[in-house]
Amino acid sequence: MEKLYETKVKEIMIPGDKTPFMEENAGWAEFLAKLSVRAHAWVVNNREEMKVVGIVTEHDILRSIIPPRHRTVRMFGIHRADMLHKDTVVQDIMTHNPVVCSPEETVTDVLKKFSSFNIRRLAVVDEKKRLLGEITIQVL
Repeated sequence: MEKLYETKVKEIMIPGDKTPFMEENAGWAEFLAKLSVRAHAWVVNNREEMKVVGIVTEHDILRSIIPPRHRTVRMFGIHRADMLHKDTVVQDIMTHNPVVCSPEETVTDVLKKFSSFNIRRLAVVDEKKRLLGEITIQVL
């Protein structure tokens, strides 16, 4: 068991080509298409730089849709019930500045982050915050 705890993230992470992502200016159509296959996607600034700026999950879309009794509540200056009817982009609903890890961190480091932040996945990034892959609780 001790060997597992000291395993480096780079040895067990899901590689970048199998990691779901989208650009921060992606619209609802791309967002819904991604989430129909996976429960999340990492949000990057653009495809060239691939800097992780957020994460979008099924929970983000649920938070953006309001029950009928709360239709007067506003989000980003817009009635929440109307959000799906405009050209909203992913950056409007994503979780900004997600917790990330480096490929050199260990399973112990990752487990601490999962526990401390009550999360199930981390983007694996380089020193410039470029997406290299991900590690999830299922991988461990």
